[in-house]
Amino acid sequence: PQILGPIYDTWKSAKEVLENELNSASDNPIIDVKNQTVHHGGNFHGDYVSLELDKLKLAVTRLSMLSERQLNYLVNPKINNRLPAFVNLGTLGFNFGLQAAQFTATSTTAENQTLSTSMYVHSIPNNNDNQDIVSMGTNAATICAKVIDNTFEVLTVQSLAVTQAIEFLAIQDKLSSKGKKFYELIRKIVPVFKEDEVIYPYLKEIKENLLKYKD
Repeated sequence: PQILGPIYDTWKSAKEVLENELNSASDNPIIDVKNQTVHHGGNFHGDYVSLELDKLKLAVTRLSMLSERQLNYLVNPKINNRLPAFVNLGTLGFNFGLQAAQFTATSTTAENQTLSTSMYVHSIPNNNDNQDIVSMGTNAATICAKVIDNTFEVLTVQSLAVTQAIEFLAIQDKLSSKGKKFYELIRKIVPVFKEDEVIYPYLKEIKENLLKYKD
């Protein structure tokens, strides 16, 4: 909770700010017909959006880092002292388990860390310097969306590793009700595997289910 708490609170804050902005007036000028006045207030400016999505991007990147480290714990027998390397249920030395999938999770987490540079503090004057302080809100939004998508990629690999670990330890009957529900969801997509096979289609389907998963 010390890690996921700030992430969750940042998500809630971003949700509130974005809902406020989506429901606010963005016209410039705003024409008040009733009082016959025109207001020039720069209401189109995206600073609230840009700053909030930069904060969310940082928090979600942190989530991917947590997921990647938890994944590393599962696949490294020198750390967990319980599971085979790469949660390999086949023959060590002949089968790879989730070794290649970990590469994907690690490189994707590194990409998130690179993308976490703030857009809010970048401003290039343009429009003959009429736009002198620019929010870069659209850039912030598209990069944040990429970071979120990347994080689901990492969570996907972790989910598969957790499921393989449960199989190895044979603890299906010891899972909580929510844990068992999640385990069964993954197992409906990916059967227990020992031999090496192409797992990208499985990972794609797991990710699609994570994106819509609710408990």
